[in-house]
Parts: sequence; C-alpha cells; structure tokens
Amino acid sequence: MVKLVEIENEYESDSQYTTDSEVASQVESDYEDSDSEFEDDDILDESLLERLAALKEIVPAEHRQMMSRSISRISHWGEFGIKLVGKLSWVFTTSALLVVFPLALETDRDKMMQQWEQEQQKPGVPGQPQAPQMGPPAMGMAQGLPAPGLA
Repeated sequence: MVKLVEIENEYESDSQYTTDSEVASQVESDYEDSDSEFEDDDILDESLLERLAALKEIVPAEHRQMMSRSISRISHWGEFGIKLVGKLSWVFTTSALLVVFPLALETDRDKMMQQWEQEQQKPGVPGQPQAPQMGPPAMGMAQGLPAPGLA
C-alpha cells in the first residue's frame, strides 16, 4: 500500500529552482522589457544596404564566390547575346535598304509601265491619240473628184 506524505517546501528564494508563479512573473517582465526594446528605432533605422552587408556574414565565402562567378557568367552571356542581336539587326536592316528597297521600287515601276502600255493599246479612249491608220482617207474619191497627183 502507498502512503502519502506531505513534504513542506524548504527552499529559499535564492535556490536554483523556480515555481510556476515565479516563471509567469518573469515571462511578463520579459514581455514588458521586449516591448520597450521595439519602441526604440534602432532596428528601423537600419538601411537596406546595411542589411545586405549583414548577409555577408551569414553566407560562407565559397558560396559567395560561386554566386559571384555564376552572376558574372550570366551577365557576360547576356551582354554577348545583346551585342549579337544588335549586329544581326544592323546587317538585315542595311541589306533590306540596299537590296530589297530598290528591287521593290523597280517592280513597282514595271507594273506602272505595263498598266500604261495596256491603256495605250485600248482603242477609243478619249483624250488620247489613236493608232495611225494605213493611209489617208479618200475624200476626193467619195465626191467624184480625181485623186491628187493622178492628173
């Protein structure tokens, strides 16, 4: 059988053990202290540059060097790509201006000449001379007069 015995608390306040009520009061005092810490503007005065500089201490040197090399490579290839695209666009633009544009003008002139020739071949267009006939009209023969130069 179990016998219950009441043990009296024989501890002093300087002991290493604390009771629940002491822990609760300590937490409340810590919470009140932490509120006063956040009221200071020390944390808010820190700039973005200072925060990034603080990251330098967190990231190891090998990782920083690896990231620096990869960013450097990416920027190098990006710069190379932009230069290549610029040079190719220059080549295509000048080729178009020197070859394609004059060719387009010449084909347009050919079409205009063909249209003009078709209009010239159409008979009866007012305001334009007709094709010459084979000979002069025989006016005198119709009136019964002899033709000039036959008398």
